[in-house]
Amino acid sequence: MEVRPGGKQTEMGVFPKDWNEGSLKDLVDPNRTIRYGIVQPGKFDPQGRFMIRGQDYSRGWVEPSELFRVSPTVEKPFENARVITGDVLITIVGASTGRIAIVPDWLDGANLTQTTARVALRREQINAVYCSYVLASSLGAKQVANYLKGAAQPGLNCSDIEKFRIPLPHPTEQQSIATALSDMDALLEGLDRLIAKKRDLKQAAMQQLLTGQTRLPGFSGQWEVKLLGDHVTFLRNGVNSRAELRPEGQVKYLHYGDIHASTGSILSPQALPSLPDAKATRLDRLRDGDLIFADASEDIAGVCKSVELRDTRDIEVVSGLHTIAARFDKTVLADGFKGFLQYCPTFASHLRRHAAGTKVLATNRAHIASVEMRLPDVAEQEAIAAVLSDMDSELVALEARRDKTRALKLGMMQELLTGRIRLVESVTGASEQPASQADGQQANIHFKRSVLAAEIIDRLHAEPTFGHVKFEKVMFLVEHLCAVDTGSTYLRKAAGPYDNRALRSIDSQLRKQQWFDCRKEGERYRYLPMAHWGGHKHYFERYFADITDTFENVLQTFKTLETERCEIVATLLSAWSDLLQTEGPVSDERIVHEVLNNWHKSKERIPKDRWLKALGWMRSRGFVPKEGA
Repeated sequence: MEVRPGGKQTEMGVFPKDWNEGSLKDLVDPNRTIRYGIVQPGKFDPQGRFMIRGQDYSRGWVEPSELFRVSPTVEKPFENARVITGDVLITIVGASTGRIAIVPDWLDGANLTQTTARVALRREQINAVYCSYVLASSLGAKQVANYLKGAAQPGLNCSDIEKFRIPLPHPTEQQSIATALSDMDALLEGLDRLIAKKRDLKQAAMQQLLTGQTRLPGFSGQWEVKLLGDHVTFLRNGVNSRAELRPEGQVKYLHYGDIHASTGSILSPQALPSLPDAKATRLDRLRDGDLIFADASEDIAGVCKSVELRDTRDIEVVSGLHTIAARFDKTVLADGFKGFLQYCPTFASHLRRHAAGTKVLATNRAHIASVEMRLPDVAEQEAIAAVLSDMDSELVALEARRDKTRALKLGMMQELLTGRIRLVESVTGASEQPASQADGQQANIHFKRSVLAAEIIDRLHAEPTFGHVKFEKVMFLVEHLCAVDTGSTYLRKAAGPYDNRALRSIDSQLRKQQWFDCRKEGERYRYLPMAHWGGHKHYFERYFADITDTFENVLQTFKTLETERCEIVATLLSAWSDLLQTEGPVSDERIVHEVLNNWHKSKERIPKDRWLKALGWMRSRGFVPKEGA
């Protein structure tokens, strides 16, 4: 390997000359060696200690309610395996061996299973977040592969993990690398939450528009009942396996696997494999607007999976093994709308009800032809399809942005963790400025969020009604009514709009700045002032001077209200804002319908008339979305 100028060759590869290298054995706390946890966890104990499994962090941390708990009797012999905030975790057994995570604040004191090992680092020698990125990178993956044992159940020994080598730049450069990569992860998490929210919005829109519960402007009148068999022609399909296909050829071949792999309702055939001409002579050619079903699925959700063809001009396309190709009368089912047929509750439930099989569920032409359902006229179908297609396009763009960001992060890891790109400011000793020295700098959005949170908590923490849940609702109301962007993405949860990751981040930042500590007292969480209580004030005045009046109004209004009333207002404001995005101005009845039917089932505990009264109260106070004012 070529050694670049200023570099040196090591066992791990080429690194800068001023970087050192060490083994994990030399970098861990000698009093908390690398080890795994509980071997036989026994039965779930609802009052027991959290026990971390590899599956709990394999795709980001699960919710606390999904974690296993073990009894004190089972956990006691393994108390030396407990973790503290900031410890590094590595999965050591199974297909996910080598997966890495950092212990968050809320799992401080938890224990582990035997499938997960704890790496308790000497924090004065190595930055734990930096180390976690090294272990999660190709540098770590190679070492995992070198020491991996077993075929049926691959795994690592703790003694082997001790031998892992870690490149060691100056601590300030470690911090800067960790910060840069953490910022990329925060961006990716934000995109994931935004995509999840957009999917929820699309699902709600389909539920309303495809059933006629909500009508688009300009459309009225009753939908007509149609028997699909009266308006469909089924086309001849092939039965060729993938082994018979070719990368190139004149006739494109749509296999049922292509349908199940599709993430949208529309499919263009250009990238499909080809069937030799001689084997396609008796098959019907497909056209734009043809609807192709997969006739077999391993689960009930996939029974009605289908795609509508697009862009078939100048391309010959045939449908293949385990597909059903249907050509509907375009005066009954409009192009663009047919692809969304699979999401119509009447259509989907009919096919799922008639699906036959045990391990594999199958549908057929007769099942499709026997569907009887209410349909709007073609003009309304086209309008519905346009709305849903726009939402699909937005999702596709967001997913592409996320994929590009993920690829960029992987490239950054490779460059930063090998020193090909140096964060010069760190090497020269200019460490990252703490919050107390950030004057004149553009504030990180998450730091600004913690400043806003600190002011809310400072004003309300002494109130008997104030805790974690009410704080989350007031935070949401301040953000939306004051038009403040904090990078949060709220999801539709039982207690109203909720962003669990943002809440955890805020609690961590408040504790880090020594402003407030969030502690559980009995059945609720309380915020308690810390050593630097009030230290956020001058940041608040700088960042949020332009929202003072609205901020005061919100806090004074909700200061003494019970948590449930805050939940009602926050939920209504969130649902109203979402509807404005998808449908434009809506009635109070429509907003309440959205809350009671497309939110969490727990909302049904609150009577409909109370929701409607709350909307009237919100209007009178001016607590409405900006577009609905």
